[in-house]
Amino acid sequence: MTGLNPILIGAAVLLAGGAIGVLAVLSPKTRPAFVYAQLVLMVGIYVGFAISSLDAADYIKRSDWSMLIIESFTALAFLLGGLAVLHSSRAWLLGVMILAHGGVDLVHLLIGADYSPDWYEFLCIVYDAVVGFAAIWLLSESPAKNPAAASSL
Repeated sequence: MTGLNPILIGAAVLLAGGAIGVLAVLSPKTRPAFVYAQLVLMVGIYVGFAISSLDAADYIKRSDWSMLIIESFTALAFLLGGLAVLHSSRAWLLGVMILAHGGVDLVHLLIGADYSPDWYEFLCIVYDAVVGFAAIWLLSESPAKNPAAASSL
């Protein structure tokens, strides 16, 4: 990416704001499932990018397969980790996992992953940071602190 595009930054913040808005209006019982669904989508996109870089009609390099395997194992780790905390009293860890995925986005940006668009990683880092912190906050909110949330249980 040659420069920071204000339109991409604005789009990431706008998308993150929409996701936070949806998360905020959901009942505390359904919030973890929404955050987990976002996590699944985030890791699945990189697996999709790695798959789309394979060209069966052309010679497939060993590095292409390596990236697909790495992305698949990374996705599996996030999926299993998310499942482990999805219905626990520590659902706020899903927000931490979204922040951790921002770290994965940063690694993709630093290594210059050629199988994803050059603007994508930066957009995701911004999105993951905003949504990750909001998810930690909203998933750690106790129903006892929020009377409206307590009545919807």
